[in-house]
Amino acid sequence: MVERLSNLENALTYNVRTFLRAHFSTEKIRQASFCSSLVTCLVDASVVTFSIFTPQFIKHLNYDQVDINIIGGAMNIGLYLTLPALGYLSDAHGPMLLALIGMVLCPGYILAAWCYHAQFTAFIMAIAFFLIGTGTSSAYFCSLLTCAKIYPDRKGLGISLPVTCYGVSSLILSYIFQLSVFRVDTVDSDSHLSVYKVFIFLSVVYLLTGVVNSISSVIVTIEKETVFEALVSGEQVATAAQQGEITEVSPMNAAERVASYNSVEDTGSLINSEFMEPQSHEVRFAKFLRDPTMPLVYICLFFLAGTEELFVANLGSLTEIVGSKGKKSISDQVALFSIFSTITRLGAGFLNDAFGTCKATIRLILISIALCIISYAMVAVNVNDFGIISSLMGVCYGSTYTLFPTLVASVWGVDLMGSTWGLFLSAPAFGDLIFGLFYAYEFDRYCVVATATISNFVYCLTTPFLVFGVLALVSGIFLYYCYRRYWTGKLSN
Repeated sequence: MVERLSNLENALTYNVRTFLRAHFSTEKIRQASFCSSLVTCLVDASVVTFSIFTPQFIKHLNYDQVDINIIGGAMNIGLYLTLPALGYLSDAHGPMLLALIGMVLCPGYILAAWCYHAQFTAFIMAIAFFLIGTGTSSAYFCSLLTCAKIYPDRKGLGISLPVTCYGVSSLILSYIFQLSVFRVDTVDSDSHLSVYKVFIFLSVVYLLTGVVNSISSVIVTIEKETVFEALVSGEQVATAAQQGEITEVSPMNAAERVASYNSVEDTGSLINSEFMEPQSHEVRFAKFLRDPTMPLVYICLFFLAGTEELFVANLGSLTEIVGSKGKKSISDQVALFSIFSTITRLGAGFLNDAFGTCKATIRLILISIALCIISYAMVAVNVNDFGIISSLMGVCYGSTYTLFPTLVASVWGVDLMGSTWGLFLSAPAFGDLIFGLFYAYEFDRYCVVATATISNFVYCLTTPFLVFGVLALVSGIFLYYCYRRYWTGKLSN
């Protein structure tokens, strides 16, 4: 006999599920869960503000640029490299498990605060930020998958709204960190950020986020159970009809709703696989791994998202080097980046839903890649106004993390999104680590010496960002090849 839920998912959600179903309708639970998941996304993006902390790491802890990139790489490994496992666990046992993992890892910021206060080595700080990255990934992915599975027929809406809220989060946090309670006044200079207070504050925020997520994510389990019961009931009705006891079989709305969870290629397979055949999730994931376009899309994200993550992690040093010598606020650059990233996430989701075709999604991604190439070229030639570069990179970053998951959901299905998109998100972690170390080597070797005499003719960042521009171009070529060679016929709608 097939179980409707895994034993672990049933045990984790039973009490909350029973209470909610007894007191609220499924539609009300769905709406409340969607809204609360969006709210939690509004405080999840503390990792995007990492560059705000780096000046104090360098000044207070005497870290160099290699140390900063090692810490940022560890954070991104936790943020992205753990997602294949987290996504698979979510698909198999429900997103509530991710919410609980996020709660358990909230002490990552406590460890970081202790490390900062005690002036420990970069290795200990890297461990702390690995835990922070994993906790962030668990909390955000829980919210994203909950929203995507609540409204599977509106992939743009179900994906772009939580992604947009995640983008707004970095903007909100960057302004919160400027409040006087998080600032420390010094005699010889302006006030600076109290990193210790910020880390303690974020540990509390992550704990509360986990509590809210653990409740809101139960709707996914409730819908699974509802569909399973409808399918079992339908089988019983069909059996009775065959025996002559019932002359007509009524349609099942719940089962019809699940059809939209599936990919374009394999409509209707979720009902047969995820609920009726427990082993077929593994079979479908294995089929995804054998897809010839999978490694090409992975390489695209490795080149594109990996270099974008590098830009975010090193925004502090880039602010000091690129452009005019006048004093530029890192907080202002983070805010500018976040504003354009947020606007782009929302706009990309709206346009994607408005056009409603894979072709439109591909075109939007290619436009984003073109803007990314332009941004890297502007860094390479040392454009005077760094704010323009921050704005363009915000557009590129926001579109990448809105349009690529939408593309993945269209090609391989929402029901497998935890496993598929989770695997793809390991690419930025590897990319950021490798390209980040390359950037740090170039920076420590050339930029420290060149800072005093920087100009458009003697400049230390031309080589790395020309390389990053070429990599972005290659990612665009690979993506266009996938569409023309494999997806044109399958995703013509």
